[in-house]
Amino acid sequence: MKTVGIALLFGLCCMIGFRLGARKTACLKTVRSLQSDLQLFSEWIKADGGTLTEIAAKLNGTLAGILQTYLDLLAAGKGEADAAETASGLCSGCGTAHAGLKLFLNGLSAASRSDLIRRTQTLTSTLERAETEAESEAGQGRVFRIAGVLIGAALAILLL
Repeated sequence: MKTVGIALLFGLCCMIGFRLGARKTACLKTVRSLQSDLQLFSEWIKADGGTLTEIAAKLNGTLAGILQTYLDLLAAGKGEADAAETASGLCSGCGTAHAGLKLFLNGLSAASRSDLIRRTQTLTSTLERAETEAESEAGQGRVFRIAGVLIGAALAILLL
């Protein structure tokens, strides 16, 4: 019975470490998804790919969900700033990416094609900074995972 308790304690410590590590790496995955979606968005804008609604329907990543939320809120009668704030809130775990998305979305529906290209370039540079920040946090995530395993092993040894 004691062995089962020690194994459960070890597993719990590992699970806590892995969950904390996953939270730290989630921002990096989100930022990289946004970067790839923004590249496609930019290419469709440059190729005269249609309206924002049509482009949002073509995308299938994180940016697609954010754009669709933004457009749905505008269609429901929300103001431009409120729709941008709510839609960018889907990426609230990443501070720099959230701020960049909020600036990108605010006024997006009334932007000209040249303004859309300029906005995508600005968001691309913001997402590059966010990726650098997220990579350092992902390194901390690895530390949390390792620490969870080591703490679990230490407690198991002490209780044996």
